[in-house]
Amino acid sequence: MKTYFICLFALLPFISFSQSTNKNEIPFELLPSGHILVKARVDQVQGSFIFDTGAGLTVFTRKFFDQLKHTKKEDGGYTAFRATGERIDIDLYHVPDFEMGNFKKAEEEISYVDADFGGVDGIISLKFLEAKPFTIDFEKKVLRIESPASLATIKKTAKKLPIQLEQSRGKSLTIFSYFKINDKLNLQISLDAGAGKDVYRLNPKYLKALDVDVTDSTKVKKVQRKSEIDEKFVSNIYATRLNSIAAQNEASITTKDFPVQFVDGLIYDGIMWINWLGKRITFDLQDEMLLIER
Repeated sequence: MKTYFICLFALLPFISFSQSTNKNEIPFELLPSGHILVKARVDQVQGSFIFDTGAGLTVFTRKFFDQLKHTKKEDGGYTAFRATGERIDIDLYHVPDFEMGNFKKAEEEISYVDADFGGVDGIISLKFLEAKPFTIDFEKKVLRIESPASLATIKKTAKKLPIQLEQSRGKSLTIFSYFKINDKLNLQISLDAGAGKDVYRLNPKYLKALDVDVTDSTKVKKVQRKSEIDEKFVSNIYATRLNSIAAQNEASITTKDFPVQFVDGLIYDGIMWINWLGKRITFDLQDEMLLIER
């Protein structure tokens, strides 16, 4: 499970998802915050969720969880460490009839937290779709389940970004890829659809190597943010800008002069939002590859 640095989103009233889609497409609303908002039905209860490739686990708010009538609690639990290092001990449950668009699972493993996600009922993790290749289409605003034929067509022209999968006990799934920062460091970065717009976070141990002087207040702003789950847990953040970030194996996937946050306690080399990678991003987890159309 990863962390959020905003009280999940101060959302505007939800839009009704009225666009016409094919049966293999799940419509989403792209929020001003950069988050992907989807509708889903769980145990016959409708909700609005953030689709989040960095979350690891599917987690609901307590308010939504309490509406579910057929949950089954596991005897064991799970200890997660959020990206900031904050430890969370949670119970695990199985819920029946999990539907997102026409994609349905008879049963799914989930948890819940006592937190206010700003009107959102929770987060749906990458694990929900791990068995199917799918595309996030930012132009059409749909999640599209790909067939073997459509996947083969995409592979002919898309840029290929190798990824590494982090699987934890068959319960949590996140993905990473290597990126070159400022033409100096090759770092393994978590690819996080739930990070938010223009969010790039790095471990502060790379401050010196990237020539960032935290004492220079003209270039670096220091802020503190409380966890929305445990307000006693506070993260120190150094915000500045860096020159460039580019995929290690595909230099054309790059952006310049980007904002960055160096976060004390970060458990990865870095985390970044994925929307900037391309207008369509196809997840082929079986071949450990993202297929990027820019």
